[in-house]
Amino acid sequence: MKLLIYIALSMAVLLLNYRISLGKGLFISFCISLFILIQNVKAQPYETIVYILFMNTVPFITDRFKKDFDACKKLMRARFEKVKSSYGELSKKDRDVIESNLEMEKRLHHILSLYEISKDMSGCLLFEDIFNIFSSILKKSFRFRICRALFLRDSRDIEGAYNIETGHRIHKVAPDNFDRELAAIAVETKKAVSLSSQEGDVSLRRLSVIKDFESLISIPLFAEGKIAGVLYIENIPRMYFDNFMILSSQFAIQFQKAILYKKVQEMSITDSLTGVSTRRYFLDRFKEELRRSMRHKSSASLLMLDLDHFKEKNDRFGHLVGDVILKEVADILTSDLREIDVIGRYGGEEFSILLSGTDKKEAIRVSERIRLSIEEAIFKAYDETVTTTVSIGISVFPDDGVDVEGLIESADRALYKAKESGRNRVC
Repeated sequence: MKLLIYIALSMAVLLLNYRISLGKGLFISFCISLFILIQNVKAQPYETIVYILFMNTVPFITDRFKKDFDACKKLMRARFEKVKSSYGELSKKDRDVIESNLEMEKRLHHILSLYEISKDMSGCLLFEDIFNIFSSILKKSFRFRICRALFLRDSRDIEGAYNIETGHRIHKVAPDNFDRELAAIAVETKKAVSLSSQEGDVSLRRLSVIKDFESLISIPLFAEGKIAGVLYIENIPRMYFDNFMILSSQFAIQFQKAILYKKVQEMSITDSLTGVSTRRYFLDRFKEELRRSMRHKSSASLLMLDLDHFKEKNDRFGHLVGDVILKEVADILTSDLREIDVIGRYGGEEFSILLSGTDKKEAIRVSERIRLSIEEAIFKAYDETVTTTVSIGISVFPDDGVDVEGLIESADRALYKAKESGRNRVC
């Protein structure tokens, strides 16, 4: 029975010492030991002394356990805080990565939409169509004050300017001083310019004198290695710079393609030396005019012109002088005729003229005026001064033929007659 009491007392002291300080624990253990000693020292001296010694070591054991436990708890808390801090950093990085991925996904979606738009632009050959698609996506995807496309003549003078504003249709405007200064900078640098009001660039100082702006991107547009235009946008947020550069670079490529296509078109219908229509284009227009004349029951006249003794002049003065004569004769024909009349270079020194709505009498009058203008003209080519004359044959629809072949054959016969009659005349 005493053993159970001792065990219970020991457990009570152990638990009590866990909750109180070492001094208080020793005091309680001493009091209990003194009580037990008085009660049992005579009956069981050895067991009592051993128990008293044990009872007085319990506070020290408990205190040591408490210190180890507190140290372990402190270590665990430090490790927990470290893990918690690492978890917080990883969570923040994870959120940043998610936000970055979302932003990249958004930008990628924007870039893909720009790519699709550039594909639409690549399917167009006319500048007007390309510019309409470009302005549509620009107004839909970007915030800006104004965007303008400038077209240069011979990389110097501004030939025209097209304006794009949010909520407005594309319209042609007169270039201002800002346009001219920006075009001059583009010609000088031949590269894209990206400016903001915080920068101290030389170009910024030149432009800010004329107009205030927060940001500016200027893209030179090239055609055959020369600057043919400038595209610029004002007050676009910096976050849109990269996407605008992507879109504008695609526009620059399509612009170059449109310019080349226009040039190919002009080359296919325009004689490179004289600037008048090629034979093929002239014949196509001739057929159209005949169909129109048939519908309206009106007249049309064909003039076939041949420069007199042109081969001899070529042999005597050289082909370069001959080229000058041909070009200046073409200029005389252009200045002497109406805009609706069609002039073509039919052969080497042979020209053809289609006079719409003109009868025989009027055709003779026009031909005599042309003949006289060429006869009176003096052609200065290099170191040579040359004159020439022209023979002209006329055929009239429907009197001399009702189709292209018949009218050409009739005009050729008249031209042959003029030459046989002594040249420098109209037949």
